[in-house]
Amino acid sequence: MRPALLVLALLALSGAALAAEDFSFDISALQPKPWTVQGYFEIQPGFTSPDPDSLLRRLKLFDKEGVDSRTQMLARLQLEAAYRQGDTRLYLRTNSDLQRELGEWDHLTSLHEGYVSWTPRTGLALDAGKKVMRWGTGYSWSPVAFVERPKDPDDPELPREGFFLLAAERVTARPAALQTVGLTLVLLPVAGDAGSDFGDEPGLNAAGKLYLLYADTDIDILALAGPSQPTRFGFDFARNLEPHFEVHGEYAYAPAEDRSWATAEGEVLTARGPVHRGLLGLRYLTPSETTYIVEYQHNGAGASASEIEDFFDFVSAADAHYRETADDSLLQRARWLNQELYSDRPLGRHYLYARVSQREPWNILYLTAAATLQCNLSDGSFSLIPEATYARHADWEVRLRAAVLVGADRSEFGEKPGRYRLDLRLRRLF
Repeated sequence: MRPALLVLALLALSGAALAAEDFSFDISALQPKPWTVQGYFEIQPGFTSPDPDSLLRRLKLFDKEGVDSRTQMLARLQLEAAYRQGDTRLYLRTNSDLQRELGEWDHLTSLHEGYVSWTPRTGLALDAGKKVMRWGTGYSWSPVAFVERPKDPDDPELPREGFFLLAAERVTARPAALQTVGLTLVLLPVAGDAGSDFGDEPGLNAAGKLYLLYADTDIDILALAGPSQPTRFGFDFARNLEPHFEVHGEYAYAPAEDRSWATAEGEVLTARGPVHRGLLGLRYLTPSETTYIVEYQHNGAGASASEIEDFFDFVSAADAHYRETADDSLLQRARWLNQELYSDRPLGRHYLYARVSQREPWNILYLTAAATLQCNLSDGSFSLIPEATYARHADWEVRLRAAVLVGADRSEFGEKPGRYRLDLRLRRLF
């Protein structure tokens, strides 16, 4: 038996050696690569059903007779690249748009983010360059996002462009009721063309955020000061009351901020005073994977229902004057007023935002259905946006969306140029 055992042992050893030779393990293949490149390309054709009685439609098209205002096309390419070497990371994100609207093509390529980040030790990060600072807990709107471009209420998750800044962040953790403390300091210079989209007045702006995780509640205390924007203070919070039930809110206060509006005669009035902004919302996820988001928005710098009505009265008078005399000077002024005073969103003061989304409704795999409501509570007008997104493959996404606009004459959504809009988005990720 001993010779047989010896032969078996030799066969086992030789088999193990052959196996090691055939199935060698190269640990270097698992090392993270220093470079990562990704992005997406999408095309988005759209169709708008025009509202011939809309004052904004007349204002937009009075000098564009015969143009195609029904169909639109957007092609977008967004690229991301990151490089990491030790404690240093370089990040770039570019955005290129080719758009056709009102019968004309336009294109724009811009750098959305481009910054270098250095993390010399755990909990400490230093950033320099163009970066998006994501402040606030609101889904549809963030009044405390002092150093951030506003979200698109129709599509809040769209990537946005950052600002040129210097930022330092320090985070510490502790085993107590106050579990985490973080401090972020930001400097935003405005000089000439550099940083001019943050504000008109040149100078150095400073912002700060103190983050606290206390008793499982996220709390931020924020401030902004500088010559380019009004001084502001604010706070936000977010807390899970249940594992799938979250409440969140924001409040921002500006001690002295200019607010301008137009009269029915086309004059601009300006008043300076304190401005309050706030948001209160909840997010609930059901066991069947239905997500509900409801938020109330208060924008103290927004236009009242009577101010919106006065502006549309001026547009109506300017349009009547143009039809009678062919003099477009009043319409040109109305167009300027619309661009300067009434293009920001939220436009009004009080809004209700509600969104419901269902993953794989009716057991249709890879499909997500959703509907979004935005209602101006001051004038009762609203937009309703149903949509469906299908993602059968990880790198392909198809979204079909409609927008229905409802409101009385001289209301925010009632005077939009179209009654409804349809768009299809085909996105390829890589």
